[in-house]
Amino acid sequence: MSTFKLVAFSKEVDKKFKWINWIILLPTLLWPLVFFGSIFIFDNPKVFWQAFALFILVNSFPLLLFVLFEVNARIYKRFGWSGYIMPIAMFSLLAYGVLAELISSNQFAEARRAEEQKRIEAGYIGSSYTYRIKDNVVYYNDSIMRADPKTFEYLSSHYAKDINMVFCGKEAIKNSDPKTFEIIDWQWQRDKYRYYNKGVPMPIIDYDTFEILIANYSKDKRHVYYDDQVIENADPLTFVVSELTLIAKDKNAEYKFGKIITKH
Repeated sequence: MSTFKLVAFSKEVDKKFKWINWIILLPTLLWPLVFFGSIFIFDNPKVFWQAFALFILVNSFPLLLFVLFEVNARIYKRFGWSGYIMPIAMFSLLAYGVLAELISSNQFAEARRAEEQKRIEAGYIGSSYTYRIKDNVVYYNDSIMRADPKTFEYLSSHYAKDINMVFCGKEAIKNSDPKTFEIIDWQWQRDKYRYYNKGVPMPIIDYDTFEILIANYSKDKRHVYYDDQVIENADPLTFVVSELTLIAKDKNAEYKFGKIITKH
C-alpha cells in the first residue's frame, strides 16, 4: 500500500522550481487582512448561519492555495516546464493588483488635491464645509456672520470664534470667553466662566464641582442635570448612571432620559 507524499517538498523536483513554486502561496500573507474584513460578514444577525458558512469559505483560501502548490509540483514533475505557468500567472496577478492599487491611490490623491484647491478657492477653513471666509466676509454655510475675519478661528464643524466671541453655528454664544473656550466633546464645551451643553450655557451650576457623566447627565454639589435642565429633587451625592443600561439612580429614585421611572 503506497503512502501519500508531498511532492512539493521532496527531492523529486529541483530547488530552482521549489523557490518559484512558493509564489503560489504569496497571497496567504494577506490572510490577516482578509480575516479582519470578513468579521463584518456577521453584521446582519438574521443570516447568521449563511454568514458563518461564507466566513469559513473566505478564510479557508490558504488551504486552496496549498492544494494548488502541491498540484503544481506534481504537474512540474510530470510535464516539466508546464509547472511554471501557475507561478508566473500568480505573480502576474499579484503585480497587476499592486500596480492597480498604486494607480488608484495616485488618482485618489490627485482628486483630494483638486478638491482641497477648490476648498481654498471657496474660502473654506478647517476640515468641514461649514465655515468659510471669502472677500473678507465670514460665512456659516451660506449665511453671513457678524464675525471678525482677521481673528476668526475654526474650532469644529459647528463651533468657531473670533477675538470677541464664540459661535455655535452662525449664532454668537452670549458672554462666552473666546480666550479660554474649549470643546470637550460633541455635547460639552466650557470656558473659564461656565460649561455649555451643545452651545447652550448650563444654568446656575457650581463650576468647581461640576462633573460630566454619561448619557447626557451631569451634576454639581447642588443639582443633577439632564442636558441643560435641572432634575428636580435628584440627589447629586448618590446619583450614578449605569454604563450598561444607561439607567440613572440616586437614593430617591431611578431615572431614564432625565425622568423618574421608579421611586424608592
